[in-house]
Amino acid sequence: MAQTLNGKIALLILFTSAVVLAGWYYDGSRLLRADLRPVVIHDVATHHTQTARTIKTSNLTKLSYSNGTSKPATMSPPTEKDSRQTCQERTKIVFIKTHKTGGTSFVQILHRFGYLRNLSFVIPTKRGPGTMNGLYPKGLKKSSNYLPPQDGAFDILAYHTIYDRKAITNLFNNPENVTFVTLLREPLSQFRSSFNYYHLARQFNIVSETPIATFLQSPAKYNPRLRLPSLTKSPMALDLGFPPTAIISSTALSLRNQSEKYSPTIRDFARKISDEFDLVMLTEFFDESLVLFKRMMCWQLKDILYYKTNGYIYAQKEEVVSEKLRQSHKRWDVVDYPLYEKLNNTLRDKINELGSDFLSEVVHFKTVNAKMHQYCIGNASSSLGTNDYLIIEKSAWNDVFVITPSFCTLAKLGIRCYMTLLRDRNLRVTNSSHTQFPTNNAYEPLTRIDNDKRYGEGFYTERYCQICEDIKRDCTLNEYLTHLFHEKLIYPFDTSFYVSVHGGRGPVEKTLEE
Repeated sequence: MAQTLNGKIALLILFTSAVVLAGWYYDGSRLLRADLRPVVIHDVATHHTQTARTIKTSNLTKLSYSNGTSKPATMSPPTEKDSRQTCQERTKIVFIKTHKTGGTSFVQILHRFGYLRNLSFVIPTKRGPGTMNGLYPKGLKKSSNYLPPQDGAFDILAYHTIYDRKAITNLFNNPENVTFVTLLREPLSQFRSSFNYYHLARQFNIVSETPIATFLQSPAKYNPRLRLPSLTKSPMALDLGFPPTAIISSTALSLRNQSEKYSPTIRDFARKISDEFDLVMLTEFFDESLVLFKRMMCWQLKDILYYKTNGYIYAQKEEVVSEKLRQSHKRWDVVDYPLYEKLNNTLRDKINELGSDFLSEVVHFKTVNAKMHQYCIGNASSSLGTNDYLIIEKSAWNDVFVITPSFCTLAKLGIRCYMTLLRDRNLRVTNSSHTQFPTNNAYEPLTRIDNDKRYGEGFYTERYCQICEDIKRDCTLNEYLTHLFHEKLIYPFDTSFYVSVHGGRGPVEKTLEE
């Protein structure tokens, strides 16, 4: 009897040990496989803590998912503990994207930020080429021009449209909580960029080794009419709502008087933009502008890391323009110059008020951004380590955080791919016939995808996407799979997809702005 009882106890102990070991194995296997997949960015720091990495969760930032708060009166330095503890992340943003000012780089920051937080973008209904301009010039006046908000309220407007305060505020449930931002560029530099990007020498039939100089000798000869978008005549002011008729009359007056004196109407417009926008960034001070934006929005340093998008090398960038021709351009681009001058002074004043702590943060931000670039293109030096992740240590301006291959994928994601994935998510959420996500039993394993891309076709179906052909056209397979992992439409248990092979580290693919 005693022997039977002892045998049963032994079996019970053996069974219990097996269950515990199986649990340990499952947890270890789960964490190992999670380390090799496109992980959800906000779980990465906790994950590395669980795997005995040298990161403490107490140092990690826990992101807020609020829908925006009222505007702060000032931008507090992040070195004050009280301000860091009470600062609440703001998510309601209107970015008026002006043409050829470098705005695509900032849109990509907004894309990643909103995508990771499942925020609702104002997305043009139009699909395919030209999508970026689907709301331009005044597409916000008709609701048929944009998709309905995916959760009943919009959070971010980031695409080309002419600034119309009333039409824009009507989009948002609580417009008083919306932050208005735009980006300006030194007018002659903006003109050079437009001249190259839109092939204006060819459009204006200019055959010359110095086409910009040829144009500026007689701009009215080559570009007599004002069209939308304006390619040469006060284009930034036009994007920000300066009336086209006023641009025509102001330019004509300037050319007739051969004077760069600016009318009260132009000066008033510059003051209006300065007063109505929470922040006007400048291309020439892009990193400084981003740090200002970060402080104003209570964002984290990781949120503003970026790749420069649409940076080109072209002959017109280096073409010498004489002082006489510069004055000619000032008379032709008569509204943009005082607008830029006013906002340039405003930004400089803000930077000077914040002092050395702000400038030190800018230097730190540039250093971290450079490390991210090194890691994400796969050229990490020995000082960055050889792990599958990059740890950014705690500083006076950021808590410790981790950069993974998944983050690299999202940081380098092309603007068309982002727009397409956001549109697909919107359609999936708002379309009642597709509100139910696939159950775990419906997942189809993706095996040996690194050797046989045909297996990927199984994910381009209605079960996983609403506009599958658009995704095929605009996104790489790695980008799409990273998206499916993030949306929890597939899990690491269902695929042999490993970021160590297919992750976001490697050269940036060339993408063009629409």
